[in-house]
Amino acid sequence: MSEAFGFMFAFYGLLLGLAVVEVASGFSRAYDERQQRKIGIVAPLFGLLLLVDLITFWMNAWAYRNMAEVNYMIAYAVAVVALLYYFAATQVFPKATEKDTLDNHIMEHRRVVVFCVLTSNLMTQIPPAISAVTTLWPLADVALWITLNLIYYALLLTAAFAKSKTVVITVVAMAIVYVLGATAIFAG
Repeated sequence: MSEAFGFMFAFYGLLLGLAVVEVASGFSRAYDERQQRKIGIVAPLFGLLLLVDLITFWMNAWAYRNMAEVNYMIAYAVAVVALLYYFAATQVFPKATEKDTLDNHIMEHRRVVVFCVLTSNLMTQIPPAISAVTTLWPLADVALWITLNLIYYALLLTAAFAKSKTVVITVVAMAIVYVLGATAIFAG
């Protein structure tokens, strides 16, 4: 592991850790307020999806452990990715002062959450996309990488724009299973 990676990973880990804490705090508030506010299904699913995606991101950062140097562009990109996740995490569960149900809250805020997750995902796809071109990945690898990402993005976009709460529940649950399954198969 390079010194540059250790330096950048500490920063990235701190910011992603704050996002994890925000989601955990949201679950804790939801549990504490369960007598006054119904927990529902959609908000906990979005919270779980965010946790799964955050942990996947954290683990994927390990691929950059041989990073030779840190520059401002990398630092800004890392900050933007992690802060988008933090912002998304703050939007999943309502604040204690809000009176709306958890599901109503996330149904109103889900597009922002999905936008943040998609933007973070797309930004982190830039280095592999450059690598695919510069090192001439085999066509099958490129096709698999593109397909895996497009399926996940389609699930997220469906969750963002579907009118039906049932559809949102279904596609977010599918996205969670998809990420867990893909991670189990390909991370290793």
